[in-house]
Amino acid sequence: MRDLKDARIQTGWSQKELADKIEVSQGTISNWENGKGEPNANQLKALHAVLDLGHDKTGVDVSPLAAWLTKARSEKGWSVPELAHKAGLTPPAVYRIESGGTRNLRGSTREKLVRLLGPMPGETATAVSEEAEIEGLGALEDFDPHDDDERPHEPGIYVFYDVSERPIYVGEGGNVRSRIRDHDEKFWFKRPIVESASWIKIADATLRKQIETLLIKFLKSNAVINKQNVERG
Repeated sequence: MRDLKDARIQTGWSQKELADKIEVSQGTISNWENGKGEPNANQLKALHAVLDLGHDKTGVDVSPLAAWLTKARSEKGWSVPELAHKAGLTPPAVYRIESGGTRNLRGSTREKLVRLLGPMPGETATAVSEEAEIEGLGALEDFDPHDDDERPHEPGIYVFYDVSERPIYVGEGGNVRSRIRDHDEKFWFKRPIVESASWIKIADATLRKQIETLLIKFLKSNAVINKQNVERG
């Protein structure tokens, strides 16, 4: 039952937690997920009562990250503003994660949350990492866009985020540091409009342009700053 594992992870439960819910052993859940046996009619009914199994999920894409954060925060008894304050984040940033709006955490944000809430379960961490990974390229790395020493001086694509961790600008350049210096005098390039940034190294200029265009199109409906309404310099 491949959909069983997906539904369990999207709910934020471990195998043991699900097993306790429907009164079977953890090994039984593991066997079902690996195709080594099937639940009987009563067990299947119990699974349907606690998980979203067998429904048409067209247009629905539940974030494992959102499920983990919501569950971990609730277990601590903290509200979203409380967690945000303790982690040094903004409430909108936490709300965006829990609503699925932010699916790929920047490294520094992940560290803050894990420090407070404890590590993600292995399966959840794997699912989150797979979402953040760009196949064949790697994952985005954080840097401070306002600190010239931290700006990467290699070729790549960069993303700016506002104070709520929303991606608002995508750019590319043969030297990311030099490209970002072009933004220094722009009216919008200041906190909290541009609060943080990530980048990924891509040496091939044609590939950088293609990915930049794709990301801008993807973010267009949510972006504050994009090719259509900001002079790119």
